[in-house]
Amino acid sequence: MAGLFFIFCYNLDMDRIDKILMPVMVKKGLGGAAVASQICFFASEYGKGSFEATSFSKGVLKLSCKDSIDAGEVQMMSEEIIAYVNKKVGKIIVSKIRIQNIN
Repeated sequence: MAGLFFIFCYNLDMDRIDKILMPVMVKKGLGGAAVASQICFFASEYGKGSFEATSFSKGVLKLSCKDSIDAGEVQMMSEEIIAYVNKKVGKIIVSKIRIQNIN
C-alpha cells in the first residue's frame, strides 16, 4: 500500500505535492525542514550531477562538488542557480551559495 502511495505521489507535479503537504508539515513543526528539502531538491535538479545540494539555512544554499573544476563551474553559475531555485519556490529565499569540495 505504501509503495502505491509513493508511486502516486512521485507521478504528481511537485507544485501539487507542495500544496498538499506543506500545511501538514507546518502543523507538525516541520515547515522549515520541508522548505529546505524542497530548495535542495530544486538545486540538485538544476545541477544534473555536476553538484549536489547538501543543506539550506538562513538564505545560504550549500553545494558539494566532486573536484575543483566542477566547483569553479558552479561558482560561475551561482547567480543562475539562485534565480532558478527562487523561481521554482516562488519567492526570493536563496541569497547566497557556498561551495564545498568532496575529496
